Amino acid sequence: MPFDDAQSGDRILRDPRAMRAMAHPVRLQLLEILRQEGSLTATELGERIGESPANTSFHLRTLAKYGFIEEAEGGKGRSRPWRSISGGLAIHEEDLDGEARRAAQVVSAGLRNLVFRRIERWVAESASYTKKWRSAGFEMEFQTRMTADELAEVSEQIMAVLAPYRRPAGEAPKGAKRVTIATWGFPSDPPDRRDQSADRGRGAPHGSGGARDRGRDADRTRAPRRPR
Repeated sequence: MPFDDAQSGDRILRDPRAMRAMAHPVRLQLLEILRQEGSLTATELGERIGESPANTSFHLRTLAKYGFIEEAEGGKGRSRPWRSISGGLAIHEEDLDGEARRAAQVVSAGLRNLVFRRIERWVAESASYTKKWRSAGFEMEFQTRMTADELAEVSEQIMAVLAPYRRPAGEAPKGAKRVTIATWGFPSDPPDRRDQSADRGRGAPHGSGGARDRGRDADRTRAPRRPR
């Protein structure tokens, strides 16, 4: 599970304490804003998320304790700015077990909620964008049958398509906006005994896997839906 700008060689999270500290909804919001906007004070951040400067400062200090953010130059007390530590972050949940795996799942749930909030905000505010941006936005669903190797290949192909667009804000062309592209690829059939037997030795939770079968056996593709 890579974060926005995670790349090979960047920090891989394995410490359950650090992951649980970051997983708090307020801290995830603060980290997201700092990674997007740069240095901000506790007061400025509190205004953005509807929290008091005191409560915001507490969460910022916790993030700093585990090395996610650091103090920037200038200011004192709650007037001092904070910034995200440069470099990407990633959690390889499949390589974890026990407490670390459970902590990773909490972080994953929190990050998904942030993505869902962005999607809902786009749907609610899409009419306020220009026609060009409304036409560019899309929702896409694709269902077919694949092997695990083929699904892994699709993941690599998607990352290869997006790789040229992973760049610092200063290198983005004129008129560029922050864009969220969220993709999931997972088996829709329930796990069978072979799946469960193969994973038990690697510490995967019993019964984990794809969504329950809802009786939709036919392949289908839903074309992109564009808000108007």
